[in-house]
Amino acid sequence: MIVAAGESLIDLVPDGSGPLPALVPRRGGGPYNTAVALGRLGAEAAFCSRVSTDAFGDALLDGLRAAGVATGLVQRGPEPTTLAVASVAADGSAGYSFYAEGTADRLFELPERLPDAVRAVAFGTCSLVLEPGAGAYDALLRREAGRGVLTLLDPNVRPGLISDGDAHRRRFLERLPHVSLLKLSEEDARWLGGSPGEWLARGPSAVVLTRGARGLTVFTDGPAVSVPAVPVVVADTIGAGDTVNAALLHGLGSRSPAALDAGEWTELLSFAARAAAVTCSRPGAEPPYAAELVTSDTVLPLHGVPALVCAPGGPPLTGRRAALELLGDALGRGAELVVVPVERLGGDFFQPRGGPAGEVVPLFTGHGLRLAVVGEVPSRVTSGSWPHHPGGGADLDAPVRFADSIPALMAGLAPRPGPCP
Repeated sequence: MIVAAGESLIDLVPDGSGPLPALVPRRGGGPYNTAVALGRLGAEAAFCSRVSTDAFGDALLDGLRAAGVATGLVQRGPEPTTLAVASVAADGSAGYSFYAEGTADRLFELPERLPDAVRAVAFGTCSLVLEPGAGAYDALLRREAGRGVLTLLDPNVRPGLISDGDAHRRRFLERLPHVSLLKLSEEDARWLGGSPGEWLARGPSAVVLTRGARGLTVFTDGPAVSVPAVPVVVADTIGAGDTVNAALLHGLGSRSPAALDAGEWTELLSFAARAAAVTCSRPGAEPPYAAELVTSDTVLPLHGVPALVCAPGGPPLTGRRAALELLGDALGRGAELVVVPVERLGGDFFQPRGGPAGEVVPLFTGHGLRLAVVGEVPSRVTSGSWPHHPGGGADLDAPVRFADSIPALMAGLAPRPGPCP
């Protein structure tokens, strides 16, 4: 299990332009975003924080549960939820003004213990500044590091919350002996001062520096390793760094950062870059699902349902032979759902007469498999004029589902019942 420890809040994100754009409430907070990203990537994740009992707090917990994140470590309190008003620059970068006085998250108390299954804990952002909670998070960091748990620190500096910059910089350095993996942005690094070599000497096994459009670099006791950013049309950068945190911890698995060689770091950083690019491509902190990051046909659990997720760019599903190969792959790997990007179907797949769909779909449904087509499909298909249209359905009872995107597919699939986190 991976625990994200720190604040949750509501981001008020501008919708439109002009001096007074409408502000849209979105779930946020660095550690909260990290927890959601971990859950969406398929990690066993939990959130450790203090959340308000107000309506915003309830919405924040709903978001965690929807991502499959355990909430048993969440404390509750009647104080209001912290608000962060975001301003988005022309390049998509975000700045924030915080309303955090007397809010619930800053009254976090040190929990008695974390579950024995915890292998990593991530810390960062406002929770490292706002007392008295910051002291409790520091105590948690030291305690978990002391018992051998991997710890990730993301300073994610918010200057508007810091009354004494020099004291905050000293406190940052005091945390480093208890940190396994330090992740920070170039902006954070400039504000904090120092260098990766100096930080490594104080304790972390690795320092990952995010460099915006120039990618990511990791510093260890060996040569630095860099990967480029993934080109994307940026909606905003809210949650991108938090997504990197989640991707790093999820990608590490049970490995220590000290154990990775240059090739393994390249693979891990590339995965983090792909994940962050998806987050940047849509407004607010909306990290990717694992199904959005596949580079080969992969079986993943979607709301508890084993699904063969077909990667873009793979062999087209254009006839009986290709369908039988995919069918055999899905059955052999225990899948109950096959998710196919529309570009792998071919332009004539849904033709009313003679289109491959009329032959392919019954092959899958006849073996108890369901199909989900992701992407833009002809309106005559989704409206029901396609002869083999399934007639809709909000869950796996529909033999074929259509969704514009993986998030839309996930929203439409009914979660398979399981133990409550």
